[in-house]
Amino acid sequence: MELNRQNSLPLYIQLREIIRSRIETGEMKPMDPLPSEDVLCNKYQISKITVKKALEDLKNEGYILRIKRKGTFVNFQKRQTDDGTNFKIGKKTIAFIVPDIEDVFVSEIYSGIETIASKNGYEVITFSSTKIPERENANIEFLVESDIKGAIIFPYWGRFNVLQILKLKKKNFPFVLIDRYFRDVSTNMVVVDNFQGAYKAVKYLVKIGHTKIAHIMGVDCTANEDRFEGYRSALEEAEIPFNSSLVKKIQPFETEGSLRFEPDDVGGYNEAKILFSQKEKPTAVFAGNDYIALGCYKAAKELKRKIPQDLSIIGFDDLKFASNLEVPLTTVKQPKYEIGSKACEVLMKKITRQGKVEKIVLPTELIIRESSKGLKNSIKEPTKKGKK
Repeated sequence: MELNRQNSLPLYIQLREIIRSRIETGEMKPMDPLPSEDVLCNKYQISKITVKKALEDLKNEGYILRIKRKGTFVNFQKRQTDDGTNFKIGKKTIAFIVPDIEDVFVSEIYSGIETIASKNGYEVITFSSTKIPERENANIEFLVESDIKGAIIFPYWGRFNVLQILKLKKKNFPFVLIDRYFRDVSTNMVVVDNFQGAYKAVKYLVKIGHTKIAHIMGVDCTANEDRFEGYRSALEEAEIPFNSSLVKKIQPFETEGSLRFEPDDVGGYNEAKILFSQKEKPTAVFAGNDYIALGCYKAAKELKRKIPQDLSIIGFDDLKFASNLEVPLTTVKQPKYEIGSKACEVLMKKITRQGKVEKIVLPTELIIRESSKGLKNSIKEPTKKGKK
């Protein structure tokens, strides 16, 4: 939509109405970033004063939120409901901040959160960063600017949001981290025993005869670091020398000025192709998550390695698709619903300022399916001793 310079309406009002319309129709979604002032000036061929006046009106009307040193974003509180009216944050609202709302892992956690929140009279609103670290930071910073009472935060990866987490602590804003945490920051958290889950998976592969066991790690975070340590511990216990050539890690790439990772449905595919093509090939792979396991399936099929005859694969998470693959996936099951429900129970206490920092670690379970199989002749029968 262009500005009409023949129109009697001032240019700043026309720009304001264009942006407002995009927000109200849902074209611009909650916490979407607005273009910078310079970009708006160039696009519409108008002055900075004109842009500033339009944005100031939108801010005063509650359509946008300006976060210092981060930029300008669509205000969540101006999201429209199904009946066309503006959504308002109620007095008893908590937030669920996630990397990707469409992730099946996240949806099961949400069910646990919503159950406990509803029992306590709270509504849950979800903020998705669409796997953009800068947007996740803006989502977290928005919390203290809003009327939201507390939050459950599923950090994306690395330490991109550690400063925002520290700000929440400084402001005494109630929150609980799930799945991932920061070793040097004391926070309420609910996680699973990633070390033990990985250890059990690799120990099982050793038990059925594998010694060349590869590991494809997920993104940098405490969960994946602990899984790697569990992998190494199981090898060490079995007196299998650690071989760094059998360990690969998914690498980020930059797009649109932000670090991202390859799409989940081919996660680990590139790394698996390298593993399966190198001189020392693994007979088994412990994948850092079920999506990485999917990438292994794809690479194995291309290179004509049959699962489980030529290659055993174990994943981590037990997502809904794991049991429905052509070769059902052996995987480490995370109690996803319980992660959500426990995190919400902790948050309810923190909102009322009850108790000390809580750190809950839930157990995992190895689910054995058809993707893992012992090597031929790996389980030797006892030698029968008889008379010569």
